[in-house]
Amino acid sequence: MAMETLMPNKSQLSTISIMLDYDIDNALNTIKENCHLINTMSSYYPLTTTPPSPSLKDGDSDANSVASEINNNAASTATSDESDQSEGHPKTNARKRWKILAKVLRKDSEESVTDETEDVMASVRRFKSFDVLQQAAISDESQAKMIGKPENWYTYRIRLDSNEYCVNIHHMDRHFTPADLIGFNNTGNICVWPSEEALTVYCLNELCNFDNKWVLELGGGMTCLSGLMIAKYSKPYAVHLTDGNQISVDNVKRTIRLNEMNCYTKCSTLKWENASKRLGSEYEKFDYILSADCLFFDEARSALVDTIWYYLSKTGEALVMAPRRGRTLSDFVEQCSQHGFTCQIEHRYNEVIWERHVALQGSELYNEDIHYPVLIKLRKSNSIQPNCC
Repeated sequence: MAMETLMPNKSQLSTISIMLDYDIDNALNTIKENCHLINTMSSYYPLTTTPPSPSLKDGDSDANSVASEINNNAASTATSDESDQSEGHPKTNARKRWKILAKVLRKDSEESVTDETEDVMASVRRFKSFDVLQQAAISDESQAKMIGKPENWYTYRIRLDSNEYCVNIHHMDRHFTPADLIGFNNTGNICVWPSEEALTVYCLNELCNFDNKWVLELGGGMTCLSGLMIAKYSKPYAVHLTDGNQISVDNVKRTIRLNEMNCYTKCSTLKWENASKRLGSEYEKFDYILSADCLFFDEARSALVDTIWYYLSKTGEALVMAPRRGRTLSDFVEQCSQHGFTCQIEHRYNEVIWERHVALQGSELYNEDIHYPVLIKLRKSNSIQPNCC
């Protein structure tokens, strides 16, 4: 791969910096976890994939160059505000995360990545989930249907009241390259985020709303968990699962084969910015559009709004779940309003999630601004509100 395609530009470096500052540095946690470097801190980790020890390939020669750029950015961050030197300060933690990322790209020894406790603590994801979603090895009776290694299959289970919902999810073997780590379409490829967990719980409590409906999930990542649960436990007309990353799409296709769905379910690549590739037959086709934690990138936000507008039917509803993250959510809502959507923001959309949220108040591990997902309901102006059960 050519150097210019691997080297992150200033915009990408800035985006990576924001990602790390907002606790999306769990990609590094996964790398170190898979290398068995931080087993003693396993209680901090979210629901993650379990590939073999990752290695940098198809671009090893460029890894040091990328790492140098990252170290330069860390140095720039350090000199930009020398007054923020207190332990635990966000900028201080961000600088430590930059250093860890550079070390991983350079394939330093295990000791070089973990020799400082403060570096490990800087990269630990402080909040993992609302503990509603559980993961376990796949059952023996399902192994006969498996495609691939048994150890790569897991059952994701949610219990709500007296009901239990579960789907089988495939975890892909991954080898990380510098391009993987600086790519824009990889934030959903490591674990199930709290927003996806919350959206799934919300949908499971409203299953009859999706009966006889066309459902589209945008940016579903490696699992497309919300869409899968609807396809399995509701009675929609069809469910279309999408992501902008082909690796994610391939994984979800494999997952679909090991689950018994109640409807036609397909998965395909959908890049929001590629408006010219949208099918005319799918214009205003979908009654429900799902999206979890897809508001992070400023440059992709307007494309997401336009994509939702294109695919959402005149009487349809989009369910967007994401934390506030400063002005990120507010900026998205503003763009939606300018595009012609009516926006309804709900904080207490599900009692199970709300109770977990309240219980976490005051915890040093929990920051409502970046961890608690808010539900945004979007409808086209002058549309008819969908019938609810």
